[in-house]
Amino acid sequence: MNRVFVTGGTGVVGRRTVPALLGAGHDVSVVVRSEEAAARVAAAGAAPVRVDLFDPDAVRAAVEGHDAVVNLATAIPTGASAVRPSAWRANDRLRTEASRHLADAVPDGGRYIGESITFPYADGGTGWVDESADRIYVPQNESVRDSESAAASVAGRGGIGVSLRFAMFWAPDSAHIESLAAAARRGWWLLPGAPDGVMSWIDVDDAARAVVAALTAPAGVYNVGEGDPRPRSEHADALARVVGRSRLRTLPRWTERLGGPGAESLTRSHRISSQRLTDATGWKPEIEVIGRWADVGTGG
Repeated sequence: MNRVFVTGGTGVVGRRTVPALLGAGHDVSVVVRSEEAAARVAAAGAAPVRVDLFDPDAVRAAVEGHDAVVNLATAIPTGASAVRPSAWRANDRLRTEASRHLADAVPDGGRYIGESITFPYADGGTGWVDESADRIYVPQNESVRDSESAAASVAGRGGIGVSLRFAMFWAPDSAHIESLAAAARRGWWLLPGAPDGVMSWIDVDDAARAVVAALTAPAGVYNVGEGDPRPRSEHADALARVVGRSRLRTLPRWTERLGGPGAESLTRSHRISSQRLTDATGWKPEIEVIGRWADVGTGG
């Protein structure tokens, strides 16, 4: 059993990760920002903690006594606001300042697990993309360099730093899936990119299990994606069937330019390989996202 300190534990991924950690026998503390969140965390069997992640002394005091830190804290903007660079400032601060404070607070010989993403990988065509592939960053995701550097810094104190590069999350209660479903009911497929481009997802339940597995992984960077990524066209067709349409219209390619570099990074073809994490821990993705579209329903 480990004593695990979790940030972002009340978010879409964290809500699955905390029960997974508890189910694996770990003693879990979760950062909260409201009384309601504290009550939910306590009811689940974890200990709620109030702390300002941008205060290094407060973070160090809160992390003291824990064996591992799991940092899932993000502030990803959604919808049209994501086009504005200013909308990413809060998320960038979490990836830079908060990640550094949390990594610095890990005790000597302890473990740090940080959330990263697969989107910066260069277009891989139809081939598998592993952790050695080239990365092309844009302003919206460049700060993951800092979050991964924070994880790597833990080794300097004899600890283990792990960065999990997650593919696009799939969760029925996430804002971006709700937006995709709402647009599909109006006849549109909103995600940019060529229809035959490969799109890698990771179901949040599989993502939560990957975090638990990372508590036993050697230091390093690991991709976390589904086992059989499919072309965008197959996802669009699957969602069309759910909402009762023969097909969904795709946005004109010129609209991708309106989204700036961030939208461009989403157009890349990524067949993400998670074999490294499987080899290191035995974790394997169990859920293929192509079958999850049925869970969005037809309401709304």
